[in-house]
Amino acid sequence: MNYTWHPTSAPVQTRYDDIWFINPQVGWGVNSAGQIVHTEDGGTTWTIQHTVDADTWLRCMSFTSPTDGWVGSITRRQRLFKTQDGKTWTDLTASLPPLPSAICGMSSPSKNVVFASGTQYPQREAGIMHTADGGQSWNSIPMAAHANLLIDTLFTDDSHGWVVGGRGGTSYDQLKPVILFTADGGKSWEDRLQNSGIDFPTGEWGWKIQFLNPQIGFVSLENDSAAAILKTQDGGQSWKRIEIKDPQKNVELEGVGFIDEKVGWVGGWGHGFVSGQPDGTTSGTTDGGETWFNANDVGHFLNRFRFTGARPIAGYASGATVYQCVASEPAVLARLAPAVRTPELDIAKAWDRLDVRTQVPDGAKHLTITVFDPRQTLVKVLAEEKPPRPGARTFSWNFKTDDGVDAGTGHFMYRIVVDGNATTGMVVRAARAAPDLLGDQVSKMITRYAPRAKRSHDDLTLPDANGRPVPLKPLYDKPLELMAALIRGGWIIPGEPDRSMFLVAIIGTGPMQSQLAQADVDLLSDWITAGAVVPAAMG
Repeated sequence: MNYTWHPTSAPVQTRYDDIWFINPQVGWGVNSAGQIVHTEDGGTTWTIQHTVDADTWLRCMSFTSPTDGWVGSITRRQRLFKTQDGKTWTDLTASLPPLPSAICGMSSPSKNVVFASGTQYPQREAGIMHTADGGQSWNSIPMAAHANLLIDTLFTDDSHGWVVGGRGGTSYDQLKPVILFTADGGKSWEDRLQNSGIDFPTGEWGWKIQFLNPQIGFVSLENDSAAAILKTQDGGQSWKRIEIKDPQKNVELEGVGFIDEKVGWVGGWGHGFVSGQPDGTTSGTTDGGETWFNANDVGHFLNRFRFTGARPIAGYASGATVYQCVASEPAVLARLAPAVRTPELDIAKAWDRLDVRTQVPDGAKHLTITVFDPRQTLVKVLAEEKPPRPGARTFSWNFKTDDGVDAGTGHFMYRIVVDGNATTGMVVRAARAAPDLLGDQVSKMITRYAPRAKRSHDDLTLPDANGRPVPLKPLYDKPLELMAALIRGGWIIPGEPDRSMFLVAIIGTGPMQSQLAQADVDLLSDWITAGAVVPAAMG
């Protein structure tokens, strides 16, 4: 069987977080413009059914029929929407309990029954909300005893269900995965990873869950510096951690989708930044996860897979757009009409400033520009105004929040809304400053530490420009040469801080552990991530 993926003609937006297809032709999606979109012809044409406020981020959805569906949001003010005709949507937030304050995953196993989990923020209390009467009443299930963060939810019926996330602390770098199971509609929960014996790295948590059948299931693991999934073959009683080792060194997974026990794909943010690899990378396997290969032709930034169990349209995935999977024998594929392809947006790079450019139409009454960080949390309202004039406008942001805190690095998305019409864009901020400026800052840092550093390191050498070993100590007086030598010696790998032994093994866990201020460690990490540019003529 051959599987061919292609983009549908879904409205061009930066990100589609979730999709749901009742059958191979009829489905819905939510995107970064705050739109709920709908197709009735397998993605050939789409309509925009609803657009939420400019500060609301839609994350998840679940349907039980062509008319009954739910959409969840990670924005506290507008958390949940419902449709009873498959077309119009009602905001139910006013009737919800306060916990969870953000909905990251939801599952509606039958009409009028919904389980919604959150939050995706470890510093907030985790919880699940549940209704059995279509949202007229809700009960809130506190989950702090089980998890610090909850992401995805899957119920196979009104009593049996799963929720995945992480526990271990109030920041992402403290987390380890949890897979929680209930057999009584959420009254009690069991962590199926508690006695797994798996040595999970810290800073990893569960993101999406999929079951092919009652026995075989998968969970994607989000991790900023690695890629892995969990697999069960006994109905979730036990799990095995499988590393994703493909040539592009995929990381930060979100979506996982297996079409059968052998063939599957994983994707997510896969940040290549400046290392030459693409962003939003996807990996594939045809042997159940034993080996993996680059599968970027499937799509980018994948967050959700949904399979139809039909041919030739076998499934869909959401990411940079909505993608369709066609499954058939080669002879049948050759007879199918060419796929309608929507071009995906190029991702610009930004360092110390984000410039948002827009064209204000004549007669525009209201303009709003909002910016969301890599966790899709609103971090800045760049504009909210009645435009004084039509024409080209540019709005700039220095990546500082309103209280002056740096918003960090990663993929930032912005939303431009003019009189209810929304468009979105994305930039990737690999580091907190431009590469050459970071190099200059690292040079000055070396000069600052040089007097202390020269008191040791007597027997260490690094290669010069011709590959000959030279003593390390004199290089502290020539910081640019030292920076270049660390790269030549393989201690620093440009664009790969997690593979740079100087940062990981020397500073992180070795003889220089706790010797540098955290701000200096962050500077080194940023410099390496941004390409480890050596200023002046030393590059």
